[in-house]
Amino acid sequence: MEDMSQYLWIIFAIYTARGLLVIVNYWIIFEKFFIFPSEKKNKKIWIVFYFVVNYLYRPIINYGPGCLCLIMLVMYLIRVVPFLWTKYGRKPIFLVIALFYGNIIDCIANNIKYIFGGGLSNEIYNNFYADFFTLITELLVFCFLIILVLLKRATYIKVYFTKLTAMEYIILFCVDISYGLLEAAIYKSDTANVTMKNLSIITFILLMLLIVHVFMVRDQNTSMNNMIGNLKEPMKQITASYIEMNEKNVELRRFRHDIKNLLLVLKSLITDDKMDQAVRYIDKMYNAIEINRTKMFDTGNYIADALLESKAKIAIQNDIIMTVDGNIPSNRVEDVNMVILISNLLDNAIEAAKQVTGERKIEVQSILKKNLWILSVKNSCVKDIVIRENRIETTKEEKEAHGFGISNIERVAKKYDGNLKLSCENNIFTARTTIMLTA
Repeated sequence: MEDMSQYLWIIFAIYTARGLLVIVNYWIIFEKFFIFPSEKKNKKIWIVFYFVVNYLYRPIINYGPGCLCLIMLVMYLIRVVPFLWTKYGRKPIFLVIALFYGNIIDCIANNIKYIFGGGLSNEIYNNFYADFFTLITELLVFCFLIILVLLKRATYIKVYFTKLTAMEYIILFCVDISYGLLEAAIYKSDTANVTMKNLSIITFILLMLLIVHVFMVRDQNTSMNNMIGNLKEPMKQITASYIEMNEKNVELRRFRHDIKNLLLVLKSLITDDKMDQAVRYIDKMYNAIEINRTKMFDTGNYIADALLESKAKIAIQNDIIMTVDGNIPSNRVEDVNMVILISNLLDNAIEAAKQVTGERKIEVQSILKKNLWILSVKNSCVKDIVIRENRIETTKEEKEAHGFGISNIERVAKKYDGNLKLSCENNIFTARTTIMLTA
């Protein structure tokens, strides 16, 4: 075995490739398959930390003192966690995810080494083949993820990675590491025959398939979870609006109960020729009626009215002028789909209009014909948005402003043999949904 210093360039090349692959694999997993909201924070310092730990790991582990090796091992296992914290928030579960991911990679690399590297000897440096086969594993994982992304984009498959709890990650981690240790013991044992070793590999492959199955969920399940999540806030708003309308109704009933006495007072003022007082009295009565109006909107659909009112209040809080014109079908669109459609369209519009420095406005127009319902929502936007094939192709900030819940809106429209059409012109973004109504 030659001195390791002669092969630092090999270590540098391997750990550069491994470091880049790990970052790219995490990015694909978190951006394409997980749904974690990203944050705008300075990530440069943690990228430097990540690569410094990445490069120092092998020299220190091979030649450093025991205590330093232990510290370096811990730092290496969690080296990507600070970067994830700055990008996706300080979630303790990322520690468990990092340990789980690293352990999976090591176990797969060991199996590849057992299959293809059984006769290898004379390592360039200590644990060279462990590093080499781990690099191969990272590359295979990268290829696997790219294939999934391409298949997902081509709509051949629609899968996502479910968010497990910390305890579920720990259980999977313990199962995987326990089997990895058992498998390593089998391969190092002189009494284990070829059949036992082959069975251990087959068992490991089946274990990996089971873990992948646990992680992957179908698009239908994800759509259902998204629908439930999207309904929570609108339903809270509808409930709050109904409570407020009920309170207004109580006040209005009280007002109607007292109307006779109020008119008697007004008649007395007019009879006594106290016109100024009578006018002021009428103004007070009018203000009381306006305050106790039960509804801001009257589209013919009570749920839509309540939801529109709650969104209008949010718009007012953000200095946005929101207008509603037209009628909304009362019984030929399911309430759940009505909530999903209106809430997503208006949340989209409010989020985009909030970014405008000048006049902020949202126009809701509903055209209801015999078997056709057209709901159009227009909003001010900072600049014209590029739309290709009914998809927003702009910066991430603009996608977040305009793209929230687009897939849910399309899903509702398609359920009723309709469609969603997006357009943007003269700093006005328009989302136009067409719904076919059945008897």
